Amino acid sequence: MKQIIALMTAVLLSVSPASAADDEFDDFLKKFEEFSESTQDFLEGWVQELGPTLEELGPALEELADRIGDWSLYEAPEVLENGDIIIRRKRPKEEPEVEEPETESEPELEDDSIEL
Repeated sequence: MKQIIALMTAVLLSVSPASAADDEFDDFLKKFEEFSESTQDFLEGWVQELGPTLEELGPALEELADRIGDWSLYEAPEVLENGDIIIRRKRPKEEPEVEEPETESEPELEDDSIEL
């Protein structure tokens, strides 16, 4: 996150508006820095609050991933009217059965004679 803020600040510092007065641009930079700092403080607090919760969920999410396996085998989740969420397993595409053409077989004769 710090990298993004530093990059945005560098871009804003490198591009100076030609028609704006230096004082206005300085005020803009000051407000942007204040905004960046407050955003960074908010995100750091948010991560501190969610950190323990995510650590608790880690093993459960790993177990779920192990049970599910390959996600490409499932359809997108579907929410029913009653609030239930269903994740359907994809059905394998069935290849049409190709019927083998019947070959002419020699008729079986009851005795051991040969038909000419």
